[in-house]
Amino acid sequence: MRSLFFKIFLTFWLTVLLIGLAVYITWIVQPEVVVSRWRSVTGEALDFYAQSAVEIADRQGSASLTEYFNRLERNTHIHAGLLDENGALVAGFASPRARDLGSRSLRTGQPELDLSRLTGMGAHPAVGPSGRKYVLVTEMSRSPFLPFRPGPGKQFLRVVLAVIISGILCYVLTTYLTRPVLHLRTAARQLSEGDLSARADAAMERRRDEIGDLVRDFNQMASRIEGLVTAQRQLITDISHELRSPLARLNVALGLARQRGDGDTDPNLDRIEREAERLNEMIGQLLTLARLDDRTSPPGTDEVELPAVLQEIAEDAEFEATARNCTVRLTGLQPCTVHGTPELLRSAVENVVRNAIRYTTEGTEVDISLRCQTDETGKNWAIISVRDFGPGVPDSELPKLFRPFYRVADARERQTGGVGLGLAITDRALKIHGGSVEAKNAATGGLLVEMKLVANGTRPR
Repeated sequence: MRSLFFKIFLTFWLTVLLIGLAVYITWIVQPEVVVSRWRSVTGEALDFYAQSAVEIADRQGSASLTEYFNRLERNTHIHAGLLDENGALVAGFASPRARDLGSRSLRTGQPELDLSRLTGMGAHPAVGPSGRKYVLVTEMSRSPFLPFRPGPGKQFLRVVLAVIISGILCYVLTTYLTRPVLHLRTAARQLSEGDLSARADAAMERRRDEIGDLVRDFNQMASRIEGLVTAQRQLITDISHELRSPLARLNVALGLARQRGDGDTDPNLDRIEREAERLNEMIGQLLTLARLDDRTSPPGTDEVELPAVLQEIAEDAEFEATARNCTVRLTGLQPCTVHGTPELLRSAVENVVRNAIRYTTEGTEVDISLRCQTDETGKNWAIISVRDFGPGVPDSELPKLFRPFYRVADARERQTGGVGLGLAITDRALKIHGGSVEAKNAATGGLLVEMKLVANGTRPR
């Protein structure tokens, strides 16, 4: 049982039911002090009823006595009967157990009580005006919840009502305690998925207890995080835009230097041009990443043919792969379509392919495949796999590959020209489309990156 709601609800409900059961058992197995008090109260009442009964029996007869017992049962729900000195029933009702108790009272001359069962019995001897000896026998319920013994149907109905009422009360209390937790969970999930405007229900903040304090602290934390992240994104965007102007002037100055310089300066100018191109690429990636982080609107609804997109990416990447003496190979393309923004999806896959080309061993290839599969819930997924044959990545570093500016080895990244933004852009773009990306080391060496996107389904060839 993982639900906090049901844990609290069942705990409260079982507690109420166990307390009720304990009270009921305590009443059945009564301590001596309770029995003594019960004897005292009932003894005085039975003495009065006995004297009244013997007077009516001697002076008015059994018919009036029967009417008296009926009236007594209606008013007090006590079943009574009067026995003579021989144990014969004069009027009223007496069960065999009550008759035995009455006979014992006649022998001892003392009142007798039997409280060993839920139906208590009493026998009280009395002498009538004529001098004849009688004994009054009575039966009454001892239940604290059922003052007078009802039938089995009424007992069951009252038990059911008690269970239902206690269940409703426990449900209301449990809902009151767990509803803020559910609101916090929803807001926390939205916050983790990138919706920085997510907040817990403002109505929960008005509570004046610890849960209200928790909701207020959570909303304050979310506001602070939103402010910090927004400021960071704005700073990146502003810096990237500001760097574009001096970079443009640098390119102009570089062109003038080539026109006025001699051949001896060309290697240095070539170096400056390469670094300027890398800086320009990094700024472009920063702006792309900032736009993806700020994006709150859903992706486009264009139908994207993934096999066609992958073929275009492979053809374009082949030129870059040739420079490193490697190739890009399509190992299998199942027909899959997705809905989204074609440019974003192309950029996401292309960044992974270009990263694989940088690190695959010379003379090898980069394999690209596409397959469609259906999970246990019936949802269709398009899975794009990009595999290189390079040195791979330490297992402890795999979850960090999609962080902005993260590089496994600074020296190797500088040599290949990467700045650690391409895979971060891939991660953001896929999340916007409801997908995900995962990297793992292949069994035979190299890095395998799998990108998952919600597919519209497969179509026959």
